[in-house]
Amino acid sequence: MDIVPPRLRLLGAVVRGYVLHTKKDVSETYEMYLKVLVQLRRDKGTVRVRDMAGDLQVTLGTVSSLLKKMEHAGLVVHERYGAVQPTAAGMRVGECVIRRFETIMAFLIEVLGVPSAIAEIDACRMEHAVSPATINRLKHFLRSVQSNEIDLRSRDESTTLSSDRTCSECETTGVCGAEAALKPANE
Repeated sequence: MDIVPPRLRLLGAVVRGYVLHTKKDVSETYEMYLKVLVQLRRDKGTVRVRDMAGDLQVTLGTVSSLLKKMEHAGLVVHERYGAVQPTAAGMRVGECVIRRFETIMAFLIEVLGVPSAIAEIDACRMEHAVSPATINRLKHFLRSVQSNEIDLRSRDESTTLSSDRTCSECETTGVCGAEAALKPANE
């Protein structure tokens, strides 16, 4: 029996019943820019290209170039040498990315005990790949943990994963061995 609906097959490759590499209407880059724009707007009110460039650690030209594309896509309104504002659609996307980020970060810190500096970096990467269904389940799980319905201290530590190998060496060096193996030797 095929568990993947035909409409989902159109989104990307299907492996073992899971849809992979889904096509998104908004790229990760657009999502990141909209997230920063919405956050800056909350903090400062009026947002300018230089504010976004500072937060994103990119050049003014990079931000301006991408904002033109985002304006054409109907996600922002940008007055030349003036303010940048998200459209209603851009605001929805930015707020959604912020919710995903906050949920993942809370899960990493509160449930897994990841230090906040690392959790922030990981959540920023993960926010673009996690489905709404997964975010909803993470939120539900977090609420259960926060209301003490689930006591994480009573976990059975004898539970093992399919591989007993850990990433402790990667964690110690701060470099993922899998990623390092893919880089050319001269880097």
